[in-house]
Amino acid sequence: MTAEPTVKPRRPIRSFVLREGRLTPAQERAFRDLWSRYGVAWIPGSPIRLARLFGNAHPVVMEIGFGNGDALATMAQQDPDTNWLGVEVHRPGVGHLLLEIERRGLDNLRLIRHDAVEVLAQGIAPGSLARVHLFFPDPWPKRRHHKRRILTPELVALLARTIRPGGTFHAATDWVPYAEQMLAVLEASSESFENLAGQGRFSPRPATRPLTRFERRGARLGHHVRDLMFRRR
Repeated sequence: MTAEPTVKPRRPIRSFVLREGRLTPAQERAFRDLWSRYGVAWIPGSPIRLARLFGNAHPVVMEIGFGNGDALATMAQQDPDTNWLGVEVHRPGVGHLLLEIERRGLDNLRLIRHDAVEVLAQGIAPGSLARVHLFFPDPWPKRRHHKRRILTPELVALLARTIRPGGTFHAATDWVPYAEQMLAVLEASSESFENLAGQGRFSPRPATRPLTRFERRGARLGHHVRDLMFRRR
């Protein structure tokens, strides 16, 4: 009898590439001394019990891909009655934010170093998030790389499952073609999400979204940021 050929499982298409720069000595110290307090050692497939994680039942906001975390730390500091969950894969950014948490004395911010899509799919209970933020994701501008863009119908379905009714999804990008694609993908899910700016329109930047150094630099180069704010029906 001829053995059947082994079929290798398909590797999922990632929206990110791990370009791991070196950690600074301070960031290494942050992982050594602070990760056990502010980091979540999440095991794929296990539920994240948010109330137990934060020690209270305050609303939870997740940020997908927080970069160096300065904006997330500012939002957490300005809104101490909200719990903030940052998800990022790049160690230097996580290390930087750990140091900011310590410097600012924040106790309402926790970090996960993992693929945010898997966290939403396997770790977050239905209707348990008040908001989800996606600020300046990689636009993957080349057409052959568009399949790597994170905002897809599949992600929108996960957002619809995990964001509570009346909660919001807020995205921002300075890459106009990506903003237009984001708008089309979100408005195609009109049974789940409502565009707060009105059909076919972008939202003005809310004061609650801090300007980042990246955004200020882009503005000087003539890049115009588009915000998209959608409410879970």
